[in-house]
Amino acid sequence: MRVSDARRPGTVSRLFRAVVRSFLVVVALAAFSAATYEHVGAWRDGRILKQVGRSVDIGGRTLNIHCAGDGRPTVVLVSGGTAPGYVWTPSQRGITAFTRACWYDRADIGWSDSGPDPAWGRQAAQDLHRLVEAAGLPRPFVLVGASFGGYVIRLYHDAHPGEVSGMVFVDAALEDAGTIRGMPHRDRPPLPRSVIRGLSMVLGRLGMIRFMAADSGPAPHPWSAAEWDVLARLRRQRKVLLADAQMGPGRATADQVRSAGGLEDMPLIVLTQGKPIPDARSVEAGVRRGWVDLQRQFAERSRRGRQMLVPNAGHGIPVEAPEAVIAAVREIVTTVRQGVD
Repeated sequence: MRVSDARRPGTVSRLFRAVVRSFLVVVALAAFSAATYEHVGAWRDGRILKQVGRSVDIGGRTLNIHCAGDGRPTVVLVSGGTAPGYVWTPSQRGITAFTRACWYDRADIGWSDSGPDPAWGRQAAQDLHRLVEAAGLPRPFVLVGASFGGYVIRLYHDAHPGEVSGMVFVDAALEDAGTIRGMPHRDRPPLPRSVIRGLSMVLGRLGMIRFMAADSGPAPHPWSAAEWDVLARLRRQRKVLLADAQMGPGRATADQVRSAGGLEDMPLIVLTQGKPIPDARSVEAGVRRGWVDLQRQFAERSRRGRQMLVPNAGHGIPVEAPEAVIAAVREIVTTVRQGVD
């Protein structure tokens, strides 16, 4: 046997240990760099994300609400999904020209505290009622709901019909959307809160949440660069992951809404995305046609309702076309003030 053969196992072992050590060093450096990236980002957030609004106690926890303008009825803007209330900034600015407008952050979002339960469905509507009670907002309201916020305002109206005088639905979620062929839907169960908190802590400290949501692009009209930066920073907070993971099955909330009261005499406008889809034969185009039709049917549930297509906007109308929101709210506010049928 050659001497080199006898030494080979030891040589391989040393080489393996060297590779492992090098790998661990690389991992440690990557983790350090990621943590530094998050630390710097969090420091900048702390300087830039000064609270817009005020914290209102709703029973051991607070929700953030921001009101501006004068006049009645008061307009309450309810955002969709995990979007912060700040997403309504341009819309609120326009609405305050003719009445008072308020947006708020649901639990686990924006400048609001976390809640004991996932803030979806009836829980979200109950939170909103506690908030307007504690904040002393005068009734009745014109409620505006985008996406999931449409569910919230319908459940609010179901529980407190005398407090709502008009409604605007902004490409709002509908309980029968699952009947549209090709429509994606969300039916996964919510993860346990402890698991989500642990995951968000690890991913947050390593800057992964910030990195995944880092590219917000240039500010669209009429957002200022500073406002757009604030919105982007709010959207990449750690607690947004917590709120999203606890969203749970859309079907559960849809079932709650399905049993809600009717809107037969409610003045309402349904804003629907109308951004052109190049390939009219695509699955996406088919889904869009089904969605537009379903939204039209929903508007027809009220004898005082109508649909308005927003031609250059997708699902994110509050961001992409706030002028459409302002126009719809103005029409409903005028109707409420005139008291016409």
